[in-house]
Amino acid sequence: MRTILVTLLAAAPICAAEPPVPPAAPPVTITLKDRHGHATPQRRGFTHTGAGNTDVQQPAPDTVIVTMTGVAVAGAHPVKDSVASMTFDLDQCLEIVIADSKVKRAKVTLEARVVGLLRSHKSGGSASEGPGHAGLSVGGVEIVGIDVPSHCVKGGDNLSINDRAGPAAGVAAAGEYHLGQTFTVSATHPSSLRPCKAASAEFAPDPALDPLWISYWEPFHGAAKKDFGFQVTIKVAPE
Repeated sequence: MRTILVTLLAAAPICAAEPPVPPAAPPVTITLKDRHGHATPQRRGFTHTGAGNTDVQQPAPDTVIVTMTGVAVAGAHPVKDSVASMTFDLDQCLEIVIADSKVKRAKVTLEARVVGLLRSHKSGGSASEGPGHAGLSVGGVEIVGIDVPSHCVKGGDNLSINDRAGPAAGVAAAGEYHLGQTFTVSATHPSSLRPCKAASAEFAPDPALDPLWISYWEPFHGAAKKDFGFQVTIKVAPE
């Protein structure tokens, strides 16, 4: 019986596993080209700024995600007003490529979201974010754009923000375009001889905001901050 079993096993065909078939490339894709991205901090008085990142990712051939993250904090200076801000601007050149001859134009969609915290103190100070804007243009003419609203707090008010806008859609032919994106976070505080809490606009993950600028009893203690910032998603598909 053992001899017969060995013979049968030896005669059995061995099927090699076939390699997985890679997914087909989408008919419309984005090619990233030259980029000019800047984050400019401005500080006067008793202030703090953090992060200032503009992150451009392409998780798929037809998708680009741009995230801007920053922090601005202003406290009470004894002899002058305090002002802090972080201003972002991005000019990303990209090419829309149409590989399928049956597709003549591409549908471009923009989606945006902004997540973060604004804090102020009843003794004075204010914090704000935005407005945030992104648009795709050619020859100086914007073919599709999207905005997220600005917010401001003062007089002891605080605000947790999770806003979303879109999708906004437009139609584009194959060729080169420019993605422009702007965003601002800022905080102010009047001069004061009395110690008081700082005003802050926090739109960046930890550790962009030094915890020394906020107390343990601050209103958003324990908030999840990994998704903080102004993010825009650009997608293309056959029109």
